[in-house]
Formats: sequence, structure tokens, C-alpha cells
Amino acid sequence: MRRAILPAVLVLVATLLVATPAHAVGTATVVDRFGRVVNDYGVKLVDWEGYLANPYIELTVRPPTDVPFPVTIDLKAEGTSRLMMDLPSQLTATGATKQLTFANSSEAKTFKLAIHSKRAPGADELYTMRLTVRAGNGTSYVQTMPIRVQQDQKTALEPTIPVNFDYRYDTITGYFNNAAFRTAAEEGVKDWFRFFNLQPFDTVAAGAESNHLPGNDWQNTVNVTNNVAYNGMYVYFRGIQTPYSTGYPARNGQYHTRGGQQVAGPIHRSTAMIFEYDEAGKQLFTSLADEDWYRTEIAGSVLDVHGLVMHEYGHAVAFHSDWAGMRNYVNTSGANDQEVIAYQGRTVPLDSSYHIPGTSPYWDRLSGQSGGWTHLFPTRRWMLTKLALLVAENAGWPLNRNLTPFLAPSIVTTSLPDAPTGQAYTQTLAARGGVPFYDWRVTGGALPAGLSLDRFTGTISGTPSAAGTYSFTVELRDYDALSTPVTRTFQLTVGGGGTGGGNLATAATASCSYTSTWESCAAVNTGGDPASSNSGAPNQGSRWGTWPQQGEQWAELTWPSAQALSQVQVYFFDDNQGIDLPASWRLQYWTGSSYVDVPGAGAYTRNANAYNTVTFSPVNTTRLRVVLQSAPNLSVGLLEVKAFS
Repeated sequence: MRRAILPAVLVLVATLLVATPAHAVGTATVVDRFGRVVNDYGVKLVDWEGYLANPYIELTVRPPTDVPFPVTIDLKAEGTSRLMMDLPSQLTATGATKQLTFANSSEAKTFKLAIHSKRAPGADELYTMRLTVRAGNGTSYVQTMPIRVQQDQKTALEPTIPVNFDYRYDTITGYFNNAAFRTAAEEGVKDWFRFFNLQPFDTVAAGAESNHLPGNDWQNTVNVTNNVAYNGMYVYFRGIQTPYSTGYPARNGQYHTRGGQQVAGPIHRSTAMIFEYDEAGKQLFTSLADEDWYRTEIAGSVLDVHGLVMHEYGHAVAFHSDWAGMRNYVNTSGANDQEVIAYQGRTVPLDSSYHIPGTSPYWDRLSGQSGGWTHLFPTRRWMLTKLALLVAENAGWPLNRNLTPFLAPSIVTTSLPDAPTGQAYTQTLAARGGVPFYDWRVTGGALPAGLSLDRFTGTISGTPSAAGTYSFTVELRDYDALSTPVTRTFQLTVGGGGTGGGNLATAATASCSYTSTWESCAAVNTGGDPASSNSGAPNQGSRWGTWPQQGEQWAELTWPSAQALSQVQVYFFDDNQGIDLPASWRLQYWTGSSYVDVPGAGAYTRNANAYNTVTFSPVNTTRLRVVLQSAPNLSVGLLEVKAFS
């Protein structure tokens, strides 16, 4: 069920809006890697697909200059146990803590901030960074700034092939009889397959796939076969008492086929995961609750089932000498994998046991985590990392390059609507990919007088004062230090007629296929300019949404007399709580007897936080319809529609 905005969230937002002014006595200055002071805007983190370690951001703290030294600054990332800062720091039930000390005002110190993945899809999040400045005379000063978390996972990500689990041979320890244990273990396996771009293979008949399992203490071998037919991956689970956990593929010379042809790799048809637990004083930890993850750091007290299985199954699915591609990777010390080298900035060899080295040069450079216990951050949960997936691809598993961790940064806005002279103008440029705490700059040409570009949000706003056509180049930098900046040149016409002040939609009457009881169809043609795709609130008449209806939905404008139309601008509603960008959309006009698609339409873009402009061959009509096709399990909505001759 779609969730309403909670009063607690509104209180938190109100608190952040009255954060300590930058000029107040005892105020520290926080600067990001682009040199932007973030005291007021705050920072932005990204939670990628929910199943792998997230990127961190690095910030520099400069102490206040108007208080006695030495100065101590206590940092507290508040609001969720998933927030973390680089070591030395602590994880707590309510957030991460860290302390910085300064001998004098010329010192500056850095820290890194990240957030653990959230497995369950959800809305974007808002938390608080609290800085308590303690001066040398004992006086304390408190300041806060927002921590925004962009949730890239709108729907649960699942493997594209079936994964069959076989527990028949868990006869020694019976670990997998425990439902929570079994669920945590299965999720550790599925996490790998969530990132592979696969289609089902040819069906393997029951009893046709042979594998082997160890006896207790690896003293003997148990030969096994699959008891059901399958066309994905078959996984044997077995618990033993000693001496170690591991995973491996079947070494039987049989590989997956599709359409009768062997799949490149070659890809083994089954794998085995052996779980061993014989550590005195440790409790098995099976929780997958997002807010429980910090508990894995409690030294010496827990053995995290999900993390251990995720790591050890990595040997079954890729990091093992039985995978021909990985043998070649080890033999060449990774020198032939240019993508891994480009990502990590160096070759990444594997050791003799097919592990990525645990030393800091081989921690994933964006997440600061690794396939072992030691990380840049205080967590003992083994997390899947982007680096591990890039290396694993050598085993023959193609990665899904459409998932956000693998997208290069790009500016997706392609054009800007005209601006009327002397009237307020707002347009937000949209981007995707990379690590999206973006920095926007004009690096060529110039914006029209009266307009400015917000470096944090990419919003062009102001009141243009001089008519003309202006050309300017915008540069986008993401928070990955090794990324190459991207640019796009825009043309913006001020006072040029056409779309400048000639919005015909405000003279029309709106009607819609379905409207949620707390939204308004009349919101689609008010003539306003939304601040973002998540603007407005329920029961305020500022947006149109169709929750819980799915599939094809439409919003229609009707005029009392025929209008000449050749361009439409559409601003989508996306609240990250069930209303999402459409999977596709189109424009239709009324011929007098039926609706047909507008002729000669340009590209139907699907950008958030910006108008999507479609220019088409002129039509004369009394009705215009915006037809939206929702993505699976989601609804759609609009904030504004503009129509021009």
C-alpha cells in the first residue's frame, strides 16, 4: 500500500530548514571535493540497487576561526543505523559517530560518509549530520545539515533465471532447517544473480547433473545428482562441523546450453555451498532487517550468515580455479581486464585461493569495502561490491549494464523550453549514472542575464531580462574522482514568441482516466513550474496521480475552440512511493471522431525533474491527450502539461 507523508518527516524537514546560519559564532565549514560549502545544502548519498556496497563521499571540515583552540568536533550522522563514517568511528543504533580534533584554525581534516544498502525498495530518505563544536574554553556550539539519500531501487531486483536450492544433504548439522538461516543463506546466493544479465538455459533433466559434497571434516565424498529438472542454476547446501566454509562449481565437464549450443564461459550447471560454523563464543546472526546491519560490528559476538554465504558462494559462482575464465585471469594477474583496471585504477590480481587481496589498494574504490573483514568503514558484514562483480564477469557471467552501478554519468536533458522576457523561469537539468552528488557548472557561453545555474540541483532559474537566443555549455561532474566530466550545449531563446508566454494549456479544461482521491486532475494545467518531480503533497491540488491504478492512463486537455498545436511540454510526477516515471508515453489529438497519435513527433524522453518537450507537425484540434503506460507494479502521474502553437 502506498504510504502517506508522515508528520515526523515534516517535523524533520522543518528542523533542517532552520539549521545554524553559516555566519554564526563557532560554526565549522564543511566543503566537498568540488570546493562547494555544503553547510546549508547538505550532502547527497546514493543507495544503489540495494544488494551491494554503496559509494561514499569525502568531505573536508575546517574549524571555526572565532573560538579558542584546541577545538574538538563531534560528528553524528543521525536517523538510521545504516549511516557510517570511515574509521576510526563507531556504528550505533541511531547513526555513526566520529571525532575530529584541531590544534589551530589552519588545520583541515577529511572524513568519509556512506550508507549501508537497503534491501527493501523504498522512497528517498532524509537524515541529519550534527556537528558539535567544543572550543578550548569548554563552550559548545551545535550545527546541522541535511543528509539526502537517493534510493535507486524502486522495485525489488530479482535474478532473471530460477535458482534451485537443494537441502537434502544437510544431514550433519541441520543448519538449514532454521527458516531464518535458510532465508539469509538463499539471499546471499541470489545477490550474485541479481546483477547478471541472463536468460534461462536449456532444461537439465532430473538426475542428469552430477556434483559432489564433502563428508564431515572433508573425510569422504558424497556423490549427488539433481532431483528435479531445472533451467537456471542448481545449488546444493550442506552444513558441516569443521574445518571451513567454501563454495565450488561442479567439475563434471557438463556446461549450460541454450538452443542446443554451449553458452560462452563455459558456465557450470550446478554449484555447492558448504557452511561450517565452529567458532566459540559467536552467535549465528540471521537477520536481514536493514536496521540490524550495524550489529555485525559487535566484535566477537556474531557470525553473519548472509555475509558469510555471500562471500563463500562467490567461490562457487566465479572465484574458483574450475572456472576457465578465472584461471586465465589469475594466470595473467588481471592484466587483460581493461575494465577492471580502468575502474580500480590498477590491475587487481587474485591470490592463490582466488581472493581479491585484502589490503587497502584493492578495496573497492567507490565503496571502500572488500570481500573480507577489513574495510575503510566499521562493518564486518561481507558485502558484494562493484569491483567483485567486474572481476566475476571473467567467469562468463554477463553483467546487467542497465543497472545504476554500471551507468556512466550523462546529462539526459536534451533541450530547454523558451523563456518569456520578464517572467520567472525554472528548469531543472536531469542527469543519471555515476555517483550522483552532482556538480553543475556553465563552462562555455553564458546564461541569459537574470538566470543562474544551481551547482547542487542543476536548476536554471531567475527572471530573464533581455530577449535573444543564448548558447551555453553545461558541465556535469559526479562524485567519482576518476570519472570524466560530461558536457552538453544548450540553446535558450528568451522572448522569442512560440513557447515564450504562449502556453495554451491554461485555457483548457482537464480530465483524466483515473485520479487518486488525494490528488487532482486539475493540477495538470495550472501554468506553474514544479521544483522537482516530487513536488507537492497529498490533498493540495498540486499534482495528478493514479495510485493504485496501473497500465495505460491518460490526462486530457479540452478547449472550447480548435487550437493550432505543434509542441507540448510534460513534467512527470515521481514520488518514489509507487508513482514512477512512465515506461512509455505518447501524445494524441482529437480528429473530430477519434484520437490518433500526433504526426512527426520527436523523441518521447522520460526525464525526471524537468519538462519533457515533444515537437510535432502542426495540428488543429479541440482536444489533446497525454497517454502514459506505467511500469510493472507502479502507477503514473503528472505535475504539469504545457501546450504551444
